[in-house]
Amino acid sequence: MKLQIKAALSDRCTAFLLSKICQFDTSNLEYFRLYDRTMQTVTAGVWGRCTYPNRKKKLGYRVRCSVSIMALEFPYTAKYATGTNRIDETHWEWVFREDHFDSKEEAFVWLAGHEAFHWLRHSRQIPGANYETQANRYGFAWLDQWRGLAKEAEGL
Repeated sequence: MKLQIKAALSDRCTAFLLSKICQFDTSNLEYFRLYDRTMQTVTAGVWGRCTYPNRKKKLGYRVRCSVSIMALEFPYTAKYATGTNRIDETHWEWVFREDHFDSKEEAFVWLAGHEAFHWLRHSRQIPGANYETQANRYGFAWLDQWRGLAKEAEGL
């Protein structure tokens, strides 16, 4: 697998991310990188990029996820658009999901899901349109599943 981790993630979190990514065709995936950029940049928050294949350079998909959140900033507010509501024939309003990340692992899980959506949708491995709102929903689905598994682990 081409998962490259430059962050202090638990083995359980790494296994979760691998299980999510490896269920798809990764043959055209150059890498899927997770970077902890805390204390390395003035930018705070989460950001990522899914770069599509380049035939001239013979490169496949490249996914990068970066998190830069200080420990004192948790829980970190996460508010992302997940869709729209039609008000009338010519007006729409954004629908947001307001949540929070309790740890860097939660931030990485959400962001990895978000960026994975772009890769999977562009490579036609999942249905839908390659919109940010759908990528945000996909990230929240991974986060919800991760939180569910964490609750199960606490109950053992």
